[in-house]
Amino acid sequence: MRRELSALLALLLALSLCLGLAACGGNSPGGETGDTGGTGNVNDTGKTEDTADSGETESTDGGNDSEVPPEPVNAGIYVPFVTADEDFIRGTDVSSLLSVLNSGARFKDWDGNSLGESVEENGAGFMKLLHEAGCNWVRLRVWNDPYDADGHGYGGGNNDLASAVTMGKWATDAGMRVLIDFHYSDFWADPSRQLVPKAWEGMDIDAKAEALGQFTTDSLKTLLDAGVDVGMVQVGNETTNSICGETAWPNMLKLYNAGCDAVHAAGDILTCVHMESPQSADFDSIAQHLTDGGVQFDVFATSYYPQWHGSVEGMAAKIKAIADKYGVKVMVAETRAPYTAEDGDGSNSPTPAEYAVSPQGQAIEYAEVAKAVHDIGDAGIGLFYWENAWIPVRNISQLTGRERTDAIEENKRIWDECGSGWASSYAQDYDPNAANGGYGGPDMNNKAMFDFDGKPLESLNVFKYMMTGSTGYPDHFVDIPSVSLNLTVGDALELPATLDPGRLSGKQETVPVNWEDAGFIDMAHPGEWSVKGWIDDGEGQKVWTFAYVTVKRPALPSLLANGGFENGAEGYTVENWPGDGINNKSANAGNVHDGSWCLHFWKDTAFENAVTTTTVSLEPGTYTFSLYGQGGDMGDHDTYIFVRTPDGETKEPFELDGYLNWQTPEITFTLKSAAEVTLGVSVSAGAGAWGAFDDWALSKAE
Repeated sequence: MRRELSALLALLLALSLCLGLAACGGNSPGGETGDTGGTGNVNDTGKTEDTADSGETESTDGGNDSEVPPEPVNAGIYVPFVTADEDFIRGTDVSSLLSVLNSGARFKDWDGNSLGESVEENGAGFMKLLHEAGCNWVRLRVWNDPYDADGHGYGGGNNDLASAVTMGKWATDAGMRVLIDFHYSDFWADPSRQLVPKAWEGMDIDAKAEALGQFTTDSLKTLLDAGVDVGMVQVGNETTNSICGETAWPNMLKLYNAGCDAVHAAGDILTCVHMESPQSADFDSIAQHLTDGGVQFDVFATSYYPQWHGSVEGMAAKIKAIADKYGVKVMVAETRAPYTAEDGDGSNSPTPAEYAVSPQGQAIEYAEVAKAVHDIGDAGIGLFYWENAWIPVRNISQLTGRERTDAIEENKRIWDECGSGWASSYAQDYDPNAANGGYGGPDMNNKAMFDFDGKPLESLNVFKYMMTGSTGYPDHFVDIPSVSLNLTVGDALELPATLDPGRLSGKQETVPVNWEDAGFIDMAHPGEWSVKGWIDDGEGQKVWTFAYVTVKRPALPSLLANGGFENGAEGYTVENWPGDGINNKSANAGNVHDGSWCLHFWKDTAFENAVTTTTVSLEPGTYTFSLYGQGGDMGDHDTYIFVRTPDGETKEPFELDGYLNWQTPEITFTLKSAAEVTLGVSVSAGAGAWGAFDDWALSKAE
């Protein structure tokens, strides 16, 4: 997975350990960074003096190659040198922090001592610890009104303005700057949902733009008057497809302009627009629309999650092209990686990973993304980790039996009451698709930079070690290859006994791998599953990996010439299908089951539609029609495949219940005489539903 990186890290490590010099020939003593390319002098608050009052975050070097690395720090984790520029944003989103503390969880110092028993003491102590670990910015989301009529919070942090003020003051007092992330919604805003705040429902676009501008103005005044050091503001969150319920560019531009103008009027604060899917989204078209529409944005940001968004090099090239063409700054607004595959609170499921599932892998992921952004040049201003403080309310990882069950139920109760889960039960009235129609935990605790009990992991120090480099334990694993098994119904499942991990030392050596019980995999039917596994890193710590098992039907010739949509709409009838329709998504493997094309859907309003094959002429016999489907946020829905013959229509309902969770519905039917048949899929779903269908097959029984 990362063999080239392993070789490079081994070389850097050997040079730094054997010669006592900087990995690339630097000779700065003691890991100091004052003469190694940084341009700002750090004052007593930890801010750089040349930017503390301006809101600017410009980097003055032209990329990583222009800096001479200082001597790396000897530490418990390896981090490659990225930059010694104090102004480069080394940030993290901590929006869930206050709700986690209100739920009773407490963070600890490196020795395991509580940072304070009260919410105020622990929150302030947390921000100080974060800054001491090298973090210089925090990101805080703001929802307009994340409460129902009775005052019950929707969850996800209950991130109203008051919580941003509280956490923003803690961050400012600790010496960090703050990015305010306005979602312009009462709850989560992302590509699958951009819901209008309750107070703005029914407004025409001019009234909505005025309300958005006024909300931005009033919120920033409250934050600044409270002493929060706001250096940047996001005008919308992951608005690749829409913003605040608007999908047409003329209306979207009115909202962007209202937000950006309000930010600039509030002071010398950077305005940021935030997109996602850098592997497939047309960033150039978006930036051109914004520019042509007169939107005064300073920063173009993207989310980047390596398991979904392609290579880090591809992402960096995409945003560099925006910086070069439009003269704006660029950054990564969200990235993250899991440090364990264990479940700390009863909520999380396996997460595909491109790095070792360990604190070491976490640190390498952040540093690699940081380096890619930094090497863009002056325009690449930094990045933010997403939610490194979202830890469990109560750690259930070591509990069993009734004690574990009771603890999970207690977590659910507290998530609902305190808003520290992904969504509370009260969110359903506002967003019926919240948490795929359910509610509960964050599904994030295994991706924090703190363990399940709130003690910091070594990966937390990536913020400061990336400014000097650190040597670390020389045999750390930087990646553990995942296992992909493509099997046929009836095959035996055999997981490998050993794996060959990538190591900092560069040593090639297979090691035993332990797999959790895979008895839940049904080898008698088609489907896709994942199994967790781990190896011992030599220091008694588990480093996790996954086996992805795909079980397919026996290969029978398909009578559909274009079952994978590789020839576009040939052989299908597609009318008013929502979203991208039959679309090339070769850069986004999550939407494509096989090949380069699929039938994609997404819509921000409720819909009902079907796609059918053109008529297929069949001889007498028994046939099976099947397809692959994945999706989510379906709300009140009815999804089924169907076969229409002269004798009538046969349906097979199925559920789309998550990203990459491919479903395989099938219908077997018999024709007593030659006939014309039509095959299809029908979807009736709520607002924000998304998904894809691929690999339709029609086979005749032998």
